[in-house]
Amino acid sequence: MATPFQLEIVTPERVLFSGAVDELSMRTDGGEIAFLARHEDFIGAVDITVAKLSVVETSADTESSTRLVAIHGGFVHVDQEHVTILAGIAELGSEIDVERARRALSAAEERLVTEGPATRPVAEGAEAEGESSDRLSGAMVALLAPESAEAAVARARVRLEAAGVASTN
Repeated sequence: MATPFQLEIVTPERVLFSGAVDELSMRTDGGEIAFLARHEDFIGAVDITVAKLSVVETSADTESSTRLVAIHGGFVHVDQEHVTILAGIAELGSEIDVERARRALSAAEERLVTEGPATRPVAEGAEAEGESSDRLSGAMVALLAPESAEAAVARARVRLEAAGVASTN
């Protein structure tokens, strides 16, 4: 059994989760990452992602259970004993309205066809100098283009995954 550590997932509305976990895995701007107790200090931008928590249960058998959380971007801070995720929006998988998420995915995919992926804006005159707009990483889409169709598709897919339902694509 792994050594537990304290995890808090905080949104502007509430502390979504606070408790002991054996492991946390999710996607950040640096890619997929897993945190265990006594992890090296880390600060990073969180992608629109599903966080997988191995929650330490307080019952006598001290087994871990897995919980999924949809996180729609934010930041993560890790020190030797704690992990804190600050998210603009986060939802427990068990609280997600699956039909609403499916409708949101369908509408967002239609928008994405029209709008295309989010890109980094190019400074005026820069294209003449050979600089072009670049696609944004998932974490940067969450931070810099949260209203984009690409972000809306990612959020809907993450909600469905956290709810335990496969998206259609």
